[in-house]
Amino acid sequence: MLVPESLLLLLGALIPAQALKYDPDYVDWNLNTNQNAKDPLEYSGTWEDHTFNPSPKNWRFPFYTLFLDKYANGDPTNDNANNTVFETETLGTQLRFGGDIQGLMDSLDYIQGMGVKGLYVAGSPYINQPYAADSYSPLDHTLLDLHFGNITIWREAIQEIHRRGM
Repeated sequence: MLVPESLLLLLGALIPAQALKYDPDYVDWNLNTNQNAKDPLEYSGTWEDHTFNPSPKNWRFPFYTLFLDKYANGDPTNDNANNTVFETETLGTQLRFGGDIQGLMDSLDYIQGMGVKGLYVAGSPYINQPYAADSYSPLDHTLLDLHFGNITIWREAIQEIHRRGM
């Protein structure tokens, strides 16, 4: 049975936005810093003492696209972040490999040496389905995936990439 588009729009308006509430156990990964928020529309976050990098005037420069999970494992301590069996499989392609933002930071000399000026991390940095190695299955857009690193290391990576003119 085909559902009319107007009915889908009505259902979308009636179903409230869902996201995880602020949890102090995940303070290092939670982009939402409004602890009193009851609705995702009330979420907020700041990056103190940070100057945002402007977008380039010309986007025609060498880009490098990578799947963070499949790239480089810089911090093996976050490989089993969900404490599940068979969460990481380094010789396979279906489960997580272990790549993270630290692995990307450790490789910036190599990437920059190829003449790359722009990085595109395919997928999502947000909390994903437990075994979703492609990172295209975010469950919440306010909580970083614990497998990739916390807010601090993400910020360090962004600052280092910008410092390099990338």
